[in-house]
Amino acid sequence: MSNKIEGVIAMLAALLVLFSAMLNPMVSMGIAVAALIALGTYHFLKKP
Repeated sequence: MSNKIEGVIAMLAALLVLFSAMLNPMVSMGIAVAALIALGTYHFLKKP
């Protein structure tokens, strides 16, 4: 994945967390943690 696509995915995740925080902060925290774990796992598995 290119850096541009990763940036777009990160921005979309940030917006999702921002708007879900208005509804329920615990759900927002869960989404943020899940997104960070998914992105970290992707980067860890991507390395040769």
